Order: sequence, then C-alpha cells, then structure tokens
Amino acid sequence: MTRHPAAVKSVAAERLRTAGARSSAQPDEAGEEPAGAGDCDALWALCLEIARLRRHRLPPSALARPGAGGGERGTHAPRTGAGNGAGVDWHPGRGWVLAGDWSLDARGMFDLYRPLLALEPAERYVLGHLGQSIDGRIATSSGDSCFINGQENLVHMHRLRALCDAVVVGATTVLADDPQLTTRLVPGPHATRVVIDPSRRLTPGCRVCSDDRCPTLVARLPAQPPAHRAGAGGAVPLEKQAARDDAPAQRCGRAEVIPAAASGTGIDLRGLLDTLADRGLHAILVEGGGITVSRFLEQGLLDRLQIAIAPVIIGSGRQGLQLPEVLALNDCLRPSCRQHRMGPDTLWDLDLRAGVAGS
Repeated sequence: MTRHPAAVKSVAAERLRTAGARSSAQPDEAGEEPAGAGDCDALWALCLEIARLRRHRLPPSALARPGAGGGERGTHAPRTGAGNGAGVDWHPGRGWVLAGDWSLDARGMFDLYRPLLALEPAERYVLGHLGQSIDGRIATSSGDSCFINGQENLVHMHRLRALCDAVVVGATTVLADDPQLTTRLVPGPHATRVVIDPSRRLTPGCRVCSDDRCPTLVARLPAQPPAHRAGAGGAVPLEKQAARDDAPAQRCGRAEVIPAAASGTGIDLRGLLDTLADRGLHAILVEGGGITVSRFLEQGLLDRLQIAIAPVIIGSGRQGLQLPEVLALNDCLRPSCRQHRMGPDTLWDLDLRAGVAGS
C-alpha cells in the first residue's frame, strides 16, 4: 500500500515525539528508571568535576570525593555512593579510567566523553556536532529543524556544552531557531555562547543576546562606512564617521561584540579561536549550522566531528556538510570512527586527529 506523503510525514513526526518523550535518565512508562540510570548520574557528576579541574588548572589529586564530608580530596577514585565501589582513577600516560563496577550504560557514556575529559589545561580542542536525517538534511527547505533528532541526542548536546568552554554557532542558526544554547536539560555549567555574525544580522531581541544566564560573544567584521556621509554641516570626515559607527557596536543587547578579522568571504576562524583562547576558552563546541561546521572542517580546525543520524527521510531541504567537490575517493577523508546508539538515533563519532586520506 502506498501512503500519501502527508500521512508519512505525520507518522514520522509522531515517532519522533514518542522517541523524544524521555531522556535515558528518566523513568519509563512503568515508572522504573532504565538500567544504569543511577550510575550515569553518578558518573556525570564526576565528569563535571574532572572538567572543573581542567578549567582551573588543578591536578588530578584535587578531584573532589562526592559525598565525602569536608570537601575531601584524593588521588584515587571518588566513591559514587551507589554502594558498588565504582569510581574513576588517574593513571599517568592513560589519563582518567573507570574503576570498579559500572553499568554498561555508564561505561558507554564515559567512552563518549573521554576525549574531552582527557584534555590538558589550556589545550585547544574543537568538536563539531550536527544532527541530521538519514538522507543528510539538517532542516526542511523552510528551515524547520525542531526536532530531527530525539531527546537522547538533545541531552548529549547539553552535556557537551557543560564540558566545553564555549559553544559556537552561526548567525543563520540563531535567526532560524532562536536557541538558548544552555545546559538546562542536565546538571552542569553553561558555556560561553559565541555567534559568528559577519554581516551584523543579529538583533538584541535574540535569546542569546537578551538573557544573562551566561555570557554571549558576537563576532563581527569591522563596519565599512562610506567615504563620506552628508550631514547638516556638509560631509562628515571618514575617521569621525567610522568612530561614530563603531561606538554603538560594542554590544548587541546583553551580548558583547568582539571584532574579527576577515578571511575570504567570512570571518577568520583560526583567528577567532585565538581570540577565544585569550579569554580562557579552549574547549570549543561548534554546534551549527551546517555551513559553520563545514567551514571549520574544511579549514582543518576540527579535532572531532559528531554526526547524529535520525531515522527520518526529509527528501529535500538544507544539507548538512557542504564541502568542496572531490573527484577521487582516495582524496576523501576517512577518519577513525565509533558508533553510539542514542535512542532511535545513531551517533557517528569521528576522530579527525587520526583521519587519513584514502584507505
């Protein structure tokens, strides 16, 4: 039997709503927590503590022991309080490793976030993430993208934000989705929000520019005023007009505007990363959209790329990755990769540091 496209769309939307009804740590329909949910919550608390050590440049021996009175610190594994002796250990040359009896879900979660937990203080690390349909679309032709992926991937995105110092998006994503870019779905700190806005399209009314839950930086190219502009007293000298144009550009609502150098038709992304590093922002999450992630990838600035693929067929619309044409398969990037199941979605976790051309 052939279904009408509208009926197919309705069924797909209902499946998405059903799949996204709860995160992996929430009770199921029977009122019971999924297996390993308690372990994942306990391990997540340890992951946040490890990230805190990196941000504050503290040694592994400063890891807090959850539940230990008086803020006890120690080199070895903090106990989770689950009664199973599970924890994490630090080993020189190996970094943080799990110790004790953890559930399979907790072990999978640690494996997913371990690259971020292994970072040295002030080590630059840039991770890109895209959520897309099985046919490579991140939105419909009208820009509708809420939500292609299920709740599990949304929770994962919020965890990435909590472990990173900054989350970067393009202005088109902000204008289309008006995201908050916070960690409201999970415990953990908000990252600094960074919006790439070379054409000065953002307005103070955007949520990232109007709330004060976390800092927002808007990267813009310097204004290009005309050589002269007539006023009541005649032409205004270029230097005075430039100063007048630049003066109000220091903020966009509550967001701070930071100047960025030009490169090609956009912003110098490597220079932007240097600017963020000067502000102590070293672990960077490039969250979208497709063009922004593609530019970071094309310029060799991503250390890791994660693509969450949903069992949804859009058929047309906005493409995810958009890279220069490659004629020979031997010139394609074939990075080392892992797969993680996230509810109905599959997350492809690509290590671009280990990527090689050809096979």
